[in-house]
Amino acid sequence: MELKTEKETLLKKVTYLQQATSYPDTSKVESLETHMSWVFLTDRFVYKLKKPVIYDFLNFSSLEARYRYCMEEVSVNQPLGDDTYIGVLPITLQKDNYKISGDGEIVEWLIKMKRLPEQYLLHTAIKKGIARKEWIQEVAKKLVDFYMGTPAVSRSPSTYIRNIVKGVDADSEELIREEYALSRPLIVEIETNLLHFVIKYSEQFESRIHDGKIRDCHGDLRPEHICLAPKPLIIDRIEFSRELRLIDMVEEISFLALECEMLRAGAVGNLFFEIYKERSGDNISDNLIFFYKARRAFLRARLSIHHLQELNYWKDKNKWVNRTNSYLRVAKNYSGKLPM
Repeated sequence: MELKTEKETLLKKVTYLQQATSYPDTSKVESLETHMSWVFLTDRFVYKLKKPVIYDFLNFSSLEARYRYCMEEVSVNQPLGDDTYIGVLPITLQKDNYKISGDGEIVEWLIKMKRLPEQYLLHTAIKKGIARKEWIQEVAKKLVDFYMGTPAVSRSPSTYIRNIVKGVDADSEELIREEYALSRPLIVEIETNLLHFVIKYSEQFESRIHDGKIRDCHGDLRPEHICLAPKPLIIDRIEFSRELRLIDMVEEISFLALECEMLRAGAVGNLFFEIYKERSGDNISDNLIFFYKARRAFLRARLSIHHLQELNYWKDKNKWVNRTNSYLRVAKNYSGKLPM
């Protein structure tokens, strides 16, 4: 949540950053708001402002914390993003005037990035029908080579499984809230299928841990975070929680494949799986992929409907409800394929 004074101050900073004159060389500025950030797109660069928010999984409430996480975001994205992330810049205040990298008191921090060509971002390339097979293969190789160069993470199997169960329970608890008016029987069915599999077939998850398949991954690998050309790049790796990045490599690829399926491009996800199997030698069971896709679809349903907890998203209520129901249908489909 944000305090009233913080909201007012944030609005002033956002208003300043939405003006083209605030930057040295741009003709216009586009701005996008997310739960955690404001993003400003100029002609050649992207500037990201972290909002002073507090959630269960992060705390951006202090200027010091926002600086720390800005620096962390630049650092953790170097391996997959190459030189996309340029650095962290201060916003200063002098005589009631804001300025990027100016004199005066530092009142905020910005991440500066190169602006990637929109048409080559995977979600856009899929929609435009220009996602070449060879491009996808190259970015998949970059991803898998990153995985293979990352050491396996030691996890307690019982804790790992317990966290999966807790996550599924939390998703269900959010989704069945009365104000959302979603199908309770559908949500219960998905939850039951997921929990049955993770408990009855817990040895599958234990073997993944013992075989070194848990790595420090991307954490939020979606098509919009992948650039195909002129060179393969992957951005927006989670910076605020290493714990959220410590997952099974196959879970991450299953999530990406799921998001590609939502764009009606299942073949793209299959290409990532092919490259992963080829370069890792990992023998993946179909049931594990079904579980991870169902689990991630259930989580995405929860995250989609949770937008309605913020008033500024209510104008698009139907959009978020429809998106939630789409994810629930996919979760039902894959969870229904799991063995009983």
